[in-house]
Amino acid sequence: MVRIAHFADTHLGFRQYNLEEREQDFYDVMDEIAEKIVEERAEIVIHSGDLFDSPKPPAQAYYAFKKFLNKLEGKAKVFAVLGDHDTPKRRGMPPHKVFDDRIRILGLASGEHQTLNLKGEEVFIAGISHFGRRYRDLLIEELKKLETLVSKNSISILALHQAIDKFFSIEDVYELRVDEIPRNFKYYAMGRLHSRMLASFGNGTLAYSGSTEIIKSDEIADWEKSGKGFYIVDIGKEDVHVEKVNLERIRPQLRVRWDYKNFEEELEKFLNTIEDYKKLPIVHATVEGREVDRQKVQQVLNQFLAKRVLHFRSKIIEETEREFFEMKTGEMNIRALLREYFENEKISEFAYELFKALRIGDIEEAKKIAEDYLRGLRQNDVEKSSP
Repeated sequence: MVRIAHFADTHLGFRQYNLEEREQDFYDVMDEIAEKIVEERAEIVIHSGDLFDSPKPPAQAYYAFKKFLNKLEGKAKVFAVLGDHDTPKRRGMPPHKVFDDRIRILGLASGEHQTLNLKGEEVFIAGISHFGRRYRDLLIEELKKLETLVSKNSISILALHQAIDKFFSIEDVYELRVDEIPRNFKYYAMGRLHSRMLASFGNGTLAYSGSTEIIKSDEIADWEKSGKGFYIVDIGKEDVHVEKVNLERIRPQLRVRWDYKNFEEELEKFLNTIEDYKKLPIVHATVEGREVDRQKVQQVLNQFLAKRVLHFRSKIIEETEREFFEMKTGEMNIRALLREYFENEKISEFAYELFKALRIGDIEEAKKIAEDYLRGLRQNDVEKSSP
């Protein structure tokens, strides 16, 4: 058996709501991950993408990762693939390269692999850094190459930072279909999906470890249900055993819904429930009712929540608006609406591709889509002006 620690989507350098405390939260969590990996005696550490929130992270983010590596020095071998957030544009240098004497980056341009010998076991570790949807064909090609290299006698691990259709709920934003993934690896160390997910797949186990902190408010429900953290995985030639490790330094984020009629009373009760938190929470509050005095609600929230929460965000819903807010986006055919609005097939398809990228927060992919579209327009102008 070989023991690995698998995590992803740490987004070092991310500053939620532009709060310095939120940036520090991500560094605190990185420290805890290192401590728990050492406690668990992992021999291999795999980070499956979005180590940093940007290909040009702040100095504190570099320092946080340096501290992480220092704690693991001489205890485990560290591997990583790039995610969509930390992949540089136009063949630039990824931030991970600063530490390339202490970490092996896999798949910068294509599929890569390394074979280790640990405790008499042959361990085959392969990885491909993030490919956007436009390069699906290349990604599938690289996966097929890696599939042919896997030995039946080895413990095999594949690290990817990709959205798979079966596990990604948003329409048409996946980069891989489940039937396009090789089925002969023992463990699939996945990144990109911010919620935890485990599934039997082919000869082994496919796992999204999820993000290690709450990055968006829509992750709160999953954090409350499954926690945030990483996986410890014991892999043999026949068996894979995955254990969830939860982190304790996560800053709580809470969704609350209050009735305007009893608003202040419900708010006071809520404040009693958060007194024992080690970190001041972030609160996402919804106040709903009829004829809501919006100014008064904001004043009361400011008065009651000051110094008792780190940050709060509020939304007020009049009863007449409730039906609109509860309408599911999935019930609308976005592509059809765009076609009807633009009355132009090319423009509507461009808008739809842009919408899909922005809907999941993939800013870099959205920029590439826009650049390609503008390049195409310029090319058409040149061709039209040519004699």
